[in-house]
Amino acid sequence: MTLRADSLLAGPRGRRLCLEVLRLAPDDDDAREAARAVSWAAGALDENTGTIVAIGGAAASFTEPAVSPADAAAALSRVEIPVLSDALLSAALAIAVDRAAYWQPPYGEDVLAATDELREVLEPVAVAVAGAPAIEWWESGVDRDTQAMVRWENSPASTESPQELSGRWRSEQVAEEVSFARRINDVRLSGSWWSTPAFALPRSTRVRGTAGPVGLTLVEDSWGWTSARVRPIAAPDGEVIEVDGPESWAELCRRHPFPVTASRRNVWGWATGREGMWVQPDWAAVAAEAAGVHLSVEGYLSTAGRVIDLGDLGASTVAGWGPDETFWFSPVEHSAPEREWVRDGDTWTRA
Repeated sequence: MTLRADSLLAGPRGRRLCLEVLRLAPDDDDAREAARAVSWAAGALDENTGTIVAIGGAAASFTEPAVSPADAAAALSRVEIPVLSDALLSAALAIAVDRAAYWQPPYGEDVLAATDELREVLEPVAVAVAGAPAIEWWESGVDRDTQAMVRWENSPASTESPQELSGRWRSEQVAEEVSFARRINDVRLSGSWWSTPAFALPRSTRVRGTAGPVGLTLVEDSWGWTSARVRPIAAPDGEVIEVDGPESWAELCRRHPFPVTASRRNVWGWATGREGMWVQPDWAAVAAEAAGVHLSVEGYLSTAGRVIDLGDLGASTVAGWGPDETFWFSPVEHSAPEREWVRDGDTWTRA
């Protein structure tokens, strides 16, 4: 597929990407004013509120500025779209991914980016991003020739086969639904929020030159890891199902629906504002017909966190899944030794 501007603006992570592109513009008076306006406008929309603590001075006289989405849009409109280099787009993408959260209401910046006022400002950014040469790989399917797995510090490797993991996934999901159904009226009950296959399955992303696998930097709600183990793999033979947008995700859900209303009704309701029935793909059934499933960057930006209507089945969403990540339902072979990588600031290098 070809990434379209309207697809970016339809997805919560796509909108956040466009906002972050403007926030990464070169520092000048307009950029600083826009940063302040976005911060205050987003804070007013954020349900995950914090507290401002003033030390010294006339704290009692402080009045929080009233900055509306229209004010923020006006300030952002004066910021020139920066040069869309690979480095800048990679940085904006990493921020948009890191700030994804599906167990709570969206952050204020995400609410702000979804307003009508900001759409007019973000639309030319989306058009520019969609036409940037640096995003060509965002639109591509799994790159079988450059796959590598990332194992975070102190994270043990699984000893179970993919077949065992997928089978256990289904039994655990059934048990979880039964357990949560007993407390169906508890509106404060939090639970599982992801819609991925079993986390312990082999999963990999492409390697981009000396920067290493993109799975090092494109991590939702990252924990600030400073070291990881990276191991190249030989991608298994067989079909890899491509999730490149909401339509392909919806097709998976319709073909193999697995109800998760009891366990996800609260967390996905908080994250999306929708109430009703929820489903996700039955990954044990999907595993019986494919070697793996890949979420492209395009698919992530247009689909993650978005309510995907499934008619009588209810709705679904993509949650907990990194862009360009492939979950493998077949055994993988390592093609090179595992190596340690370390992070310095925002940069990962081989140790």
